[in-house]
Amino acid sequence: MRTGTEFQCEIETCALGGDGIARVDGEVVFLPGTLPGEKLIGRITAEKKNFSRAEIVRFGTTSPHRVEPGCPYFGRCPGCRYLHADYAYETALKQRQMLDHMKAAGFECAPEAVAEPFAPKPELGYRNKIVLHTHKVKGETFFGYVMADNTTVTDIANCPLANPAINAELAGLRGDKGFLHSLHEGMDVTFRHTEHDGVKFWRNAPAKNLTWLREETPAGTLSVPCGSFFQVNPAGGAHLVKRFMETVKRLEPSRVIDLYAGAGLFGCAAAACGVSDILAVESDAAAAEAARFNLARRTANARVAAGDAGDALKELGREDAAHTLLIVDPPRNGLAFAAMQALTRSTLGQLVYVSCNPATWTRDAIRLGKGGFRLRRLELVNMFPRTEHFELFSEWVRD
Repeated sequence: MRTGTEFQCEIETCALGGDGIARVDGEVVFLPGTLPGEKLIGRITAEKKNFSRAEIVRFGTTSPHRVEPGCPYFGRCPGCRYLHADYAYETALKQRQMLDHMKAAGFECAPEAVAEPFAPKPELGYRNKIVLHTHKVKGETFFGYVMADNTTVTDIANCPLANPAINAELAGLRGDKGFLHSLHEGMDVTFRHTEHDGVKFWRNAPAKNLTWLREETPAGTLSVPCGSFFQVNPAGGAHLVKRFMETVKRLEPSRVIDLYAGAGLFGCAAAACGVSDILAVESDAAAAEAARFNLARRTANARVAAGDAGDALKELGREDAAHTLLIVDPPRNGLAFAAMQALTRSTLGQLVYVSCNPATWTRDAIRLGKGGFRLRRLELVNMFPRTEHFELFSEWVRD
């Protein structure tokens, strides 16, 4: 269909990313802001080789799961993709997306290995970190989120996903003409909140001498450098830690290796379960320093390596590999090739893989299966409510 063509359709499902999918005369059409079962008239906005994109002209039938978005930026801001759906239904949609993606990729597992999804609450006001960007046009300052075109910045006075304390700080700064005048073209401002520290913010990168933050977790208090990674959803992050601690207590490993360790969250969780022999590996120097500090407070037999995950896994050739539990929580691109190669060549029998990207997790899951691993448990954690993203917690064993 050509751009501008109007058509009638029924939404069949929602794809990864949140767009509804309809088929019109055999052609796949993606419509943002729609839900399965809705009937509507749409208009083509972009033609691609194998699909088209469209916008809503008007609805005929709407889903019983549709709700008012409640945000003036919804539809323009690319962050929230499910504000028009009730939270329980959003979580169910993401579970279906995960299973459909696994099937399409050719990854099979026992149905009993797939757990019910976990939906942390609250679904709004949960983010402990947001980053706003600056764009100046003809003397006017736009301070907010970058839109889908990766260029336009829309002013954001209040983000429904941000912790209320962050929104209060933002409101105060936006009312300060001196602050707005101090913003330069292309400048980023990061807002970070913890219950202990309140709200801190910094322009571009945090100062090296900025005091570390203190985060409360099921494994105890952790010190985290301002610029280092930490889960943005405290309730969701706590659930991951609890799941990991349950795994450690059940398996009783003599050693835990924590790859992509950040400030040592999972290593500290292992220590809280009585494991003393811990190796944490983290490439970010500041986070590695924090991991040393956090782990040293819990066990004298922990080691932190600031380096590459693949190199660290060479230690899996040791005799105690069969009694070692490995946990990996890589960035969105998944396990590095060298790390995966070392892992599948090892004699390791126990693995926990935490992922924020179902596409790279599925790719790695197929590789793990070929390397002799079996998926024991997979749980979707809706770590990023109202957005397109979610987290996966998976346990693997070698038979």
